[in-house]
Amino acid sequence: MLRYTLFSLFFAFLIMTIGGLVSLNLTATLTWGNTHVRDEQPDHTHSQGNMVTLTDKAKANIGLRTAEVDVRAIETIVHVHGNILPHPKQQAIVTPRIGGIVKRIHSNVGEFVEKDDLLLELESLDLQMAQIELIEAVAQKKSLASRLTRLTEVFAKQIRRELQTRQIDYLQSLSELQELQRAIEKRRVLAITKVISVLEQMRFRLLKADVELQLIETTLKRTEVLAEKRISAQKELIAQQAEYRKGQNELTDAKRQFQILNVSEQTLRKILHDNGETAILSLLNADELDTEALLGKYTMLSGEGTALVDAEAAYKIAAIKVAANKQRALAAGLTETLLENLAKTQTIVSFNDLATAELIENYLAFVESSEALEGVLQLEEAFRSAVITVNRVRQKLQVSGLTLADIDKTVQTGQPSPIFHVKAPASGQIIEQHVSLGTTVEKSNMLFSILDTDLVWVEGEVHEDALVRLQDKWQIGSEVRIRAAAYPETTFTGKISHISGIMNPEERTVHFWAEVNNPTRKLKPGMFTEQTIVLEKGPEVLSVPLNAVLEDRGSWFVFVELGETYTKQEVVVGARDDRYIEIKEGLFPEEYVVVRGQHQLLRATTDVSEGVDAHGHPH
Repeated sequence: MLRYTLFSLFFAFLIMTIGGLVSLNLTATLTWGNTHVRDEQPDHTHSQGNMVTLTDKAKANIGLRTAEVDVRAIETIVHVHGNILPHPKQQAIVTPRIGGIVKRIHSNVGEFVEKDDLLLELESLDLQMAQIELIEAVAQKKSLASRLTRLTEVFAKQIRRELQTRQIDYLQSLSELQELQRAIEKRRVLAITKVISVLEQMRFRLLKADVELQLIETTLKRTEVLAEKRISAQKELIAQQAEYRKGQNELTDAKRQFQILNVSEQTLRKILHDNGETAILSLLNADELDTEALLGKYTMLSGEGTALVDAEAAYKIAAIKVAANKQRALAAGLTETLLENLAKTQTIVSFNDLATAELIENYLAFVESSEALEGVLQLEEAFRSAVITVNRVRQKLQVSGLTLADIDKTVQTGQPSPIFHVKAPASGQIIEQHVSLGTTVEKSNMLFSILDTDLVWVEGEVHEDALVRLQDKWQIGSEVRIRAAAYPETTFTGKISHISGIMNPEERTVHFWAEVNNPTRKLKPGMFTEQTIVLEKGPEVLSVPLNAVLEDRGSWFVFVELGETYTKQEVVVGARDDRYIEIKEGLFPEEYVVVRGQHQLLRATTDVSEGVDAHGHPH
């Protein structure tokens, strides 16, 4: 690339000024508004045919803008196409939730509304009937509450009697439990003794069967030898064989008794080889077991064990009874401290020293039954039913869309109103309206559709052949830059929120969706967009905005600003993304290049024969 020194530029300028020796066509210096050429930076020298000087008015006429030459990271990107969609979370369908006739419409299609703004008024007979039902239910509830309050005064004596009964029941069940505990201890000792005795009997049988089988086996072998020599009769041999089988069966039965108790063959051999002096529990590895574990393992061997199990079961039932009576006592209002003192002193508290009003206040809610409380229980049941009815009607009105304040006002005034206000469930613009004045609507009819475009979805599709570049570099949260044809100079930024898990089999594309904040509502659902997925950032290099660089016959160049003079500067470019392009040669940091109006400057430098008026318009 051709460079001139500062001296050469100065010399050329001097020659032009003194003698006009260089023609106007050779210098090709264009002046818009005022004819003059500014000195350039000492780092660049250019021919005057590549320089244009503009007045402020000329700059404004062509909309000239500049940007700084700076060090930036060139990003790895992928370009895709897509379109704007409504965000599912920003859409709302308005239904009345109750049938009626439209009496007044406050908002219409195209208008912007805020959440809870009044949209229309309905006249609903169903709403009026539900309010009447609520008023009647509340009145019934108040009447029952008044009667219940009066009747409680009658039952102070019955409350005292109930509290004393709870104490007696608890004390009796506690005594029964203690008696059963003493009986269990006795049965446990007898059961352990019986278990050991049965185990010893089983060992004796096993040893006896083993010894007898060995003797029979010896006799059988001798008989077999004699029978072979015909010294002993065959009949005697058969008899010995029968005895041997009988002995085997006896030994097998003796072993089976132990095997039923999960005693291993190794332990049986240890029992058979013992001289009889080792305790059976030691041979069974049960001498380390505690009493409960020992009985749990061998309880089937003794009738006493079964009796112990029965006693323990009775004890558990008694314990449950004690716990139940304790809970009933606590449910009646008796305290833990009172029950502890009752168990120690065995003295029933009469509550005679407690005033009637205080007694009713503290214990009436805990009383479960008494002879005189039947009427109160019936009244309480009726009161609970009235409460349920009131709550049911209130919930019905809430489901219909009335607020708690509206419901409370109806109860307080006792005046039902047939007018129902349909309000906006969300903020946004009404994009659909399906109702007009006088229309009869049902609770499921769609009246309006509201869309808030402050947040939109941008749907994009990545072709199959581009996936090899994306691989795992794109993911939820990846940055996406969006451009729409309606706003060519505006770049919107979003984040990928969803990536489809499947590929479209016909188009061979994978869809994704990015969330984009749209506070100015420039992006409209239905718009087509170009999207740039940012995969990664490269190293920082000297760069300029992409639209600052122009190409002419294989050469790349920019227009460099120096005061009011703009010089065409050839550059060597490198990597680029959708915003910036690397400058390898030709520019320096902190210089300013033209990013808008550069095409007008190019025409001015390439067509010197055209005149230019004072407003920057060639003619």
